Amino acid sequence: MYSTAAVTCAVLAPAGPNRSRVLASLYRDERSADLPTYNILSKMFLDHILRPAEIKEFEKTLKHHQLAKIAISSNDRLASANNDGSYDDSSEPATSTRTGPSTVLDRAVMEHNLLASSKIYNNITFRGLGSLLDLTPGAAENMARKMIEQGRLKGTIDQVVKLILFENEREEDDAQGKAGGLGEVEEVEDTGAPFTKRWDAQIRQTAANVSHLHTHIRYTILLMPKPTKVETIVQCLIERSLVTSLA
Repeated sequence: MYSTAAVTCAVLAPAGPNRSRVLASLYRDERSADLPTYNILSKMFLDHILRPAEIKEFEKTLKHHQLAKIAISSNDRLASANNDGSYDDSSEPATSTRTGPSTVLDRAVMEHNLLASSKIYNNITFRGLGSLLDLTPGAAENMARKMIEQGRLKGTIDQVVKLILFENEREEDDAQGKAGGLGEVEEVEDTGAPFTKRWDAQIRQTAANVSHLHTHIRYTILLMPKPTKVETIVQCLIERSLVTSLA
C-alpha cells in the first residue's frame, strides 16, 4: 500500500530532475514490479511517451481527490489565445482546441510527454507539440515556456519560426536523475569531444550499476539467516588452520 501511494505521488508530481530521482528510487525497488502501477512507473522512468489507453488504466487506480479539476489562469488563457492568433500555417494538420490541462493527472501527463519529446526530437513546432499534448499551439508553447523558466526543461523558443529547440543533455540527466542515489554529479568541462562525453557517460552508468548491485547485495544479506554458534566455531577453526598452514 505504501509503495502504491509513493508511485502515485511520483507520477502526479511536476516533471523534472527532482521527480526523475524519485522515480529512479521506486523503479529500483524490487517490490515495485508487483504493483499494478508498475507499467506507468517504468514508462515514466524510461522517458517513454504515455498513450491515452495507459493513462485511462492508471486513472482507475486513483482516488477521488487525486482527480480534482484545476482551473486555467487568466494569464495562461490570454497567452494561449494571443499565440494561437499569430499562428497560421495551413500546411500542418489542425490541433486540439484545449487551452490547458483539466486535472492534476492531465497536467502531469502533459508535462511528462513534453519532457519525453525533448529526449526524442531536437526541435518541434508549436503545432506539432500541440498535437502530441492535445493542446492548441499557443497552449503547448505556454507550457514549454513555463517549464523552461522553472528549470525543468532545457531548451529555447523561437517565436519567429514557431519552433522549440531542445538542448540535448541526456547524459547529464541520466547521471543525476536515473542513477537514483548517486546524488549530485560534479559538472565537468565541456571539451567538445563526443567520444570523451560518451566515455564519461559510460563511467557514470557503470557507477550507477555498481550502486544498484551494492543495494541488491545488502538487501540479500539482510534476508539471509544468521549463522549458529556451531557454524561460527567451525569457520574460526578453518580460518586458523589456513593461517597455520600458510605460516
